[in-house]
Amino acid sequence: MFSDEAFEQWCRELALSEQTKGLIARIRASPPARRVRSAAGNVSGRYPSKKMGVSIQFESHRLELAAIHEMAHDPDVLAYYDQPAKIKLTYQGKNSDRCVGAIHTPDFFVIQQQRAGWLECKMEERLLELTEEMPHRYVRASDGTWSCPPGEAYTKPFGLFYSLYTSAQIDWIYQRNLLFLEDYLRASVPVIPEELTEAIRMAVMRNPGIALRELLEGRQVGWVDAIYFLIVTDGLYVDLHAAPLAEPDKVQVFLDSKAARAHAVLTPISPSGPRPHVLQARVGTSLVWDGKPWSILNIGLTLTTLRSERNELVDLPHETFETLLQQGKVTGLDIQTQEAQKEQVQTRLAQASPSDLREANRRYALLGAWQEPDSDSATASVSTRTLQRWQQQFREAEATLGNGYLGLLPRAGARGNRLKKLPEEAEALMEKFILNDYETLKQKPKQEAYLAFERQAKLESVAIIPSYKTFWKRIKQRPAYEQTLKRQGKRAATQLEPWVWELERTII
Repeated sequence: MFSDEAFEQWCRELALSEQTKGLIARIRASPPARRVRSAAGNVSGRYPSKKMGVSIQFESHRLELAAIHEMAHDPDVLAYYDQPAKIKLTYQGKNSDRCVGAIHTPDFFVIQQQRAGWLECKMEERLLELTEEMPHRYVRASDGTWSCPPGEAYTKPFGLFYSLYTSAQIDWIYQRNLLFLEDYLRASVPVIPEELTEAIRMAVMRNPGIALRELLEGRQVGWVDAIYFLIVTDGLYVDLHAAPLAEPDKVQVFLDSKAARAHAVLTPISPSGPRPHVLQARVGTSLVWDGKPWSILNIGLTLTTLRSERNELVDLPHETFETLLQQGKVTGLDIQTQEAQKEQVQTRLAQASPSDLREANRRYALLGAWQEPDSDSATASVSTRTLQRWQQQFREAEATLGNGYLGLLPRAGARGNRLKKLPEEAEALMEKFILNDYETLKQKPKQEAYLAFERQAKLESVAIIPSYKTFWKRIKQRPAYEQTLKRQGKRAATQLEPWVWELERTII
């Protein structure tokens, strides 16, 4: 809740005047100015607000309750108060120059991170009527947004805002999802077993953008509730504005918002759209042309680039490629080939260690941020050469296997059986100590880190405790650049950064 101490600190940070501070303090300390009642077409009620610690009144379940839902779950909103004290609005009458004074009770007073002010809620159709009756009180801009000039004039001397919240602003997908998650949002977060949390996050790491239905199905007891609690506590990321959680086939799950942004950037869409009659063309799609297997390497603004099994490249204008598709001269690979590719992808993901998956997700997020306009600050810790190398590996894996994420695994090109022989709890604990005890700026020796690991393994009754030799090998298998960066800093790690040869055209 927004305590008195937090309020004082907020006022100091915004350098509010004593007059404005006193006004807001009175609103915070006062009960609602009026009790709301149901009217024709509306159902009033009370919303038990966890953020405020009290029940908040709403006069309309279709509009004000929607505004409350958004404020209750918006991190930018620190506090909100229903039915604050009355204010006087002065504006010009409809058919005369005479000023009209109206005593008005706004619906809410809202305190946000960087500002505060009054919020008035109105249905869009009601505003259209009111603008005819009171054209100087409610004004519609050319972009369809609404304002209340007399409300803005009243709040301006205080440095506060006056806003209209209309039914046109309601995101009904977001509202549905908040209702869907309401039990999880209000409940105290349970203690989710660490191994369950890790298993869920690993499943998402192996498949960024995995469908929620696929993640929910066929798991142990407590798995489903743990997923939803992770979503509401930011342990997993779902765009609650994109698709209803009640339709899990349409919902994509990511490790965090960075991975979601990377997925949006790194998953190209065919400029000609889906082609359901033959195949859906996208980078990495495998196809057959004139009896010969090809894969789509790139979809540019004007050309589609195909690559054969022998790495032959062919550029086709989009119109030519579209014609070949419509004529059936280009078709999808047979089901057996696609199934073999899918099996290969699943096998490689299953063989990846937790550290490999974490590193691949880190590269995935950085590569996505690099594609965005403000990539300089987002990717300052990684050189352009490294990002170019990752991009090339991503494209190659997407073209050959239909899954670019595999190209970002540190051991994506390695051979041999990488299935672990040690128990999962031993592997997980060893991984934890290597990452959090050995790979730190304290530069703890391997022997000391291993002894700490061994003690903890005995306390947790791990069935098979790995030897020092195995522990040492796991350390050696970690990416040298990342390990040196964490133990010795960026200057020392720069010397281990791999070279990427670049060819440039020069005029002789």
